[in-house]
Amino acid sequence: MIWLDADTKIRELSGGKKSLDDFARLFFGVDNGSYITRTYTFYDLVTSLNTVQPYDWATFLHERVDLIAPHTPEDGISRGGYQLAYSDTAPDWLKHENRPDRAVSYSTSVGFSIKANGDLENVWWNSPAFRAGITPDMQLTAVNGVAYTKEKLEDAIKAAETDKAAIKLLFKRENRYQTIDLDYHGGLRYPRLERADGTRDILDEILLPSK
Repeated sequence: MIWLDADTKIRELSGGKKSLDDFARLFFGVDNGSYITRTYTFYDLVTSLNTVQPYDWATFLHERVDLIAPHTPEDGISRGGYQLAYSDTAPDWLKHENRPDRAVSYSTSVGFSIKANGDLENVWWNSPAFRAGITPDMQLTAVNGVAYTKEKLEDAIKAAETDKAAIKLLFKRENRYQTIDLDYHGGLRYPRLERADGTRDILDEILLPSK
């Protein structure tokens, strides 16, 4: 995301005449064929970026690498002509990933990924699940009083969009059971990119094969 941000910034400032490819040729295109490791410093990185396109790259990198941002940086996406949106329908690539032998991810909705047997694989930081006290060492056994299945969980998430009642999840940790009220009403949310009106589709240009 940082380098996408940098690439779109270079293209914006140079009027499309320069890109991250120019930086890559300058920064990495040295000592071709040499097996000797060539180290670099932060100053070298900033200098190369400024050679391609003058800008305050030191501050740019410092803010994105050394500091903690409250949200995922999306400048590269928006500057590239797209915007991040959410749908209640899983995209094709995620349907392929969500096979029975793999954990199903609800990272952008309730905030956890779960295996077919109910074992949680991951709980995302500060997600609704995280705030409710759900941890990755738990196994989900029931949803609203019914034995867990992927379909039952998704039905409960959808129903909670129009129901103020919390989703009741029964978890097992070792030999103990715990019911947790998950107060989430945002429905199924799957991220996708949508074209932004009136903007140049720079992201499509970046994703084209190199000539």
